[in-house]
Amino acid sequence: MNAANGMGGFGAHSANDIFAEFFKSRMGGFGDDMRRGPAQVQPIEVKLRMTLEEIYKGVTKKPRVNRPVKCADCRGFGTKSQTKKPKCAHCDGSGHVVHQHRMGPGMVQQTVTQCPRCGGSGTMAKPDDQCPKCHGMGYRHLSQEVNIDIPPGVPSNVTLVVRGEGGTMPDAEPGDLHVHVEVAPHKIFTRRGDDLLMKKEISLSEALLGTQFSVKMLDGRHVTVKVPQENVLRPDSVLKVSGEGMPSADGGRGDLYVITHLKMPAKLTAQQREAIIQAFGKPNEEKHTSADKTTTARVMRESAQELEDAMRDQWDAQEGGGFRSGAGGQGRGRQSSQQAECVHQ
Repeated sequence: MNAANGMGGFGAHSANDIFAEFFKSRMGGFGDDMRRGPAQVQPIEVKLRMTLEEIYKGVTKKPRVNRPVKCADCRGFGTKSQTKKPKCAHCDGSGHVVHQHRMGPGMVQQTVTQCPRCGGSGTMAKPDDQCPKCHGMGYRHLSQEVNIDIPPGVPSNVTLVVRGEGGTMPDAEPGDLHVHVEVAPHKIFTRRGDDLLMKKEISLSEALLGTQFSVKMLDGRHVTVKVPQENVLRPDSVLKVSGEGMPSADGGRGDLYVITHLKMPAKLTAQQREAIIQAFGKPNEEKHTSADKTTTARVMRESAQELEDAMRDQWDAQEGGGFRSGAGGQGRGRQSSQQAECVHQ
């Protein structure tokens, strides 16, 4: 039994329709069986890697794109005579060929492939009338410069669609150009949505007494950020500068956030220590007469987060790793009951 005729009325006509839709999606819709409106040239994908400065201001990029262009010598006909190419005799103008494979008694499998003679177009120029420039295709692939306007503030990893710049082919609507925007990392700013984040190192005196500093923005302007004297900055304090972020889609702008990093002095002179005592009083020293031990701690260079990152693997391995389970098992690692058994020596 033919597989195409034995599935609820799935006859030859419906099979051809399915084949036509299949090839329309894969080859741009060429061929006599697929004339349900003008086909469109398949879109071309282009990646643009840009700087944050370019995204901030907006820019026109001019990449070279390899795209199909209707042949100027034959005006897209593919023939020297500049007349329409005759129907391909191999596929009868359908652009595809159907192969039948006998699977067994009464079973036939059909497969459909692009016509190897016409390349799926359904037409083919006679050898003596074939355009020598485009080899009878009616179009050529050329590397051309394309102007692409990148609007200010476009998000990273977005795809911009440039209509009609994906190339031209005979009997088809111009294709589109899909532009994939990638933004290179910046040495100062990090983008989060429409906002900009940056880190700023400040001294102890600046944190206590107030400060001001200049920030060079992405458009070259210098903005002075002032911290009032009455505000005391803590480690990782956040300063908000309104309206100095990225351009947004609604015509406004995001904000700039400055995250402060407090740089503490490595040592103090006797004069500095005396000045701090005069300003804030002597440090509180808790004394316990019954203390079993008094020891001097070593001040580590790492921050709490740096210590966590450095010791994470070691700590994870040590948590419950050397104990036997309370049920007498020999397994190592963390137990769900968090029980341990004492081993007598």
